[in-house]
Amino acid sequence: MQVVASKLRSLVLGIAAVLCVAGVAAIAPSAAHASRTETHAARGVVKGFAPDRKFVNIAHEKIDGYMEAMTMSFEARGPDQLAGITAGDKVSFVFTANDDDGRRVLTSIKKE
Repeated sequence: MQVVASKLRSLVLGIAAVLCVAGVAAIAPSAAHASRTETHAARGVVKGFAPDRKFVNIAHEKIDGYMEAMTMSFEARGPDQLAGITAGDKVSFVFTANDDDGRRVLTSIKKE
C-alpha cells in the first residue's frame, strides 16, 4: 500500500510539474508579443489629405529613434484636429505609433 501511495504521489508531482512548465510556456509567447506604443515629436510639410480629412500626409524630417525622413500618412484623432491646416503648411506634430497595428495617430499638430 505504501508503494502504491508513493508511486501515486510521484505521478501527481510529475503531472503538476508538467502543467507548471506548460503554463509558463503558454504565457511567455503572449508576453513577448505584447503591443508596444511609442510617442514621437516631429516637424514636416503637409503634402495632402485623405478625401475625408481623417488622414494627413506629411513629408517629415528624420525622427530620431523611429525612422528616416520620408512622407507618411498620419491619422487625425478627430475631424477638428486638422482644421486650419492646408497643403504646404510647415507643421510640428506629436504622434503615437502602435507596432501591433501600424497606426500612427496624431496627438497634436500645429503650424510653425
